[in-house]
Amino acid sequence: MGAWKLTVWGVRGSSPVPDAAFLGRGGNTSCFSLECGDAFAVLDAGSGLAGLGARLVREERRRADILLSHTHLDHIMGLFSFPMLHDPAAEVHLYGAPGMMKELPCLIGPPLWPVSLTACRAKVELHELSIEKTFRLEGTPALSVKCLKGCHPGGCVYYRLEENGRSLVYALDCELAGDMEKRLTAFAQGADLLIWDAGFAPGEQIAGWGHSTWEQGLSIGREAGVKQVLMSHFGPGHTDEFLQEQERLAGSSAGPLVRFAREGMVLSL
Repeated sequence: MGAWKLTVWGVRGSSPVPDAAFLGRGGNTSCFSLECGDAFAVLDAGSGLAGLGARLVREERRRADILLSHTHLDHIMGLFSFPMLHDPAAEVHLYGAPGMMKELPCLIGPPLWPVSLTACRAKVELHELSIEKTFRLEGTPALSVKCLKGCHPGGCVYYRLEENGRSLVYALDCELAGDMEKRLTAFAQGADLLIWDAGFAPGEQIAGWGHSTWEQGLSIGREAGVKQVLMSHFGPGHTDEFLQEQERLAGSSAGPLVRFAREGMVLSL
């Protein structure tokens, strides 16, 4: 497989923010795609999935493997109108913890949406994962995926994707309570990229809400020897101007270790 290419499709947490003061950074909720040669994987299905879905249609792709961190609405709302679900020649594979997979058909369909997953014309398969075990995506067999039980209200899964010496850790919706910091530091050890939950700015954090700050992400990154930390899942009140200042503050202490995500951003690993 060749170089990895990560594309950012959604950077917000909690809800989309379609307002001019936010659109420089991006107003869609969490969604990322990872290309590894011919292989293709999607991380979360927030409203950013709409832009990715349009691209997949243009490229006439017939399979999507989507790893869901959890089923809170901001992480699955892109499925409501995901075009591949309505293509009879397509396969859509959704991965998540057992409880999440039981919840998903109840959330994507009436009364929240007129079309249920079972009524979609595509072949839709739900895959229940064994947490803290390694598996391989059927559509991406060279890519191994490890799971870690997260710390977020209602439950959450963090993912580590690996192939031929490269690795990426996806840890959105994470609160460093209990032993989470220790477990996550071990999970992210030596990763090329850590995608981190910067839902709170320093000084804003509310215990029990299941989110972190960019300062905590940098601490994890340093302890784990991560090459780069990509901040995302920005709070819906964090304007472009506010995030520019937060990025400046983070960069003053961490330099090239830290980047703040922006929709349309492409990173090569």
